Amino acid sequence: MNLPSIPWRAKPLLWAAALACLLSNGVQASTCIIAGRMDAAGWAPQFQTVRLLDSVGRILPVRNKSDLTQVRAVELTEAALLSVCDGNKALTRGDGVASKGPVPAAKPGRFNVAGLGFPKLQTGGELVELDISVPADQVVMMTR
Repeated sequence: MNLPSIPWRAKPLLWAAALACLLSNGVQASTCIIAGRMDAAGWAPQFQTVRLLDSVGRILPVRNKSDLTQVRAVELTEAALLSVCDGNKALTRGDGVASKGPVPAAKPGRFNVAGLGFPKLQTGGELVELDISVPADQVVMMTR
C-alpha cells in the first residue's frame, strides 16, 4: 500500500493533534522535557527553570552525570516544551524546519521522572532528557 507523504510543515501539527487526542481521553502522556546540556565539565548549562529533585523532594545538586541517577521528580518554574523521548540516540539536524506553530508544553509544577536519556549533540556534549508523565490538565499549547 502506498501512503501519501506528509509535508514537513504538517508533522508538528499532527504530533500535537495526537497528543491532544490522548489527553482528551484521560490518558497521561509520557513524554520528555530537556533539563539542560551536559559535557565533560558538567552542566553546560542546566536550565534555571527546571529544578531537579531527589526522592524526598529536595533540590538535587548535580556535579556530574552519575548524580542524575538520583533524580526522581522535576519542578518547573516556567512552561517547558514537551518532546518525543529520543533516549540515547544522536540528534539529527533540523535543517529546513521553519514552523513556528503551537507546540505542547507542560505548565509550571512538579512532575515525577520516569526515565532519563542523553541524546548526543553534534557539537559535543549531550542533552539531559527527562521522561515525565504530564496529566491532561497540565498541558498547554505555546508558540516557540
